[in-house]
Amino acid sequence: MAQVHTVLGPIAPEDLGLTLIHEHVMVDFIGADETGPHRWDRDVVAPTMQPYLDALVAQGVMSLVECTPNYLGRDSVLLQRVSRATGLHIVTNTGLYKEPHLPAWAFELSPAELAERWIAEWEQGIDETGVRPGFIKIAVNPGPLLPIQQTIVRAAAITHLATGLSVVCHTAHAAAAHESLDLVEEEGMDPRHYVVAHADQIGPDQIAPESISNLDAVDLEPAWEAHVALLRRGAWLEYDSIGWNPYEWHERLLLAMLERGYEDQLLLSQDAGWYHVGEPGGGTVQPMTKLLDEFVPRLRAAGVTEALVEKLLVDNPRAVLSVD
Repeated sequence: MAQVHTVLGPIAPEDLGLTLIHEHVMVDFIGADETGPHRWDRDVVAPTMQPYLDALVAQGVMSLVECTPNYLGRDSVLLQRVSRATGLHIVTNTGLYKEPHLPAWAFELSPAELAERWIAEWEQGIDETGVRPGFIKIAVNPGPLLPIQQTIVRAAAITHLATGLSVVCHTAHAAAAHESLDLVEEEGMDPRHYVVAHADQIGPDQIAPESISNLDAVDLEPAWEAHVALLRRGAWLEYDSIGWNPYEWHERLLLAMLERGYEDQLLLSQDAGWYHVGEPGGGTVQPMTKLLDEFVPRLRAAGVTEALVEKLLVDNPRAVLSVD
């Protein structure tokens, strides 16, 4: 029977409901050598973030995928606490990010040895909490990939093959995405379980910033072709920066991919939040409500049906997170 593994235990996939596939409750950017629970106070972080999570529940959001990896502020105990307080299903991860958020020992391991550590978190729980990861979170540099990032990508594929967990990779560059897909395929992993996170940044970096607000003056076909090339390989594309760039960019991108028939491979989120460890009061928190309050109404006005909205925000996240 398929399950989704949340910080409070496994649930049936159909219980996920409306899901934000890429958000953050807390992040600590100080670096792998200094980060750790000594850097934050859960009694401060939890009440600071609860109003932002309660706002999601009020919108009808039922589940949140917390994409903060180990050595960047992942805290399963904190996530359990806010999950109980808000009623949100929260999913955390195993995996590693990129420098300077990598521990020294990671550079000494082979892909198989690194995967052993992640598989152990799946089998035994994270940091003796009993919390099992619901996906694998990794990151890559823009490319060509550095040796350590190649190791991490291969380790993610090995972990997937042992656990069934999907891989979500912070990417944002087409060349890095293709090289990563080459590596996981070499390890025997089907790209249909690989999510290219921040895929909506593939294109804007090739367009002059002053043109983002005047897309009618830009030839967007090269950007569309870059996305289609990845979709043809079977990967998921995650458009998760909604609210950071002008809505028109995301709307045109999404509609272009929907018109080409790729609705079964697209994910939407905001990469928003979060409590900034080390900043007074947690810094400035980006609300996680813009997707439903502002962007989805634009999609409806553009002719996207309710059934298609549900596919993007309910069915597709459920497919990514379900594990046999």
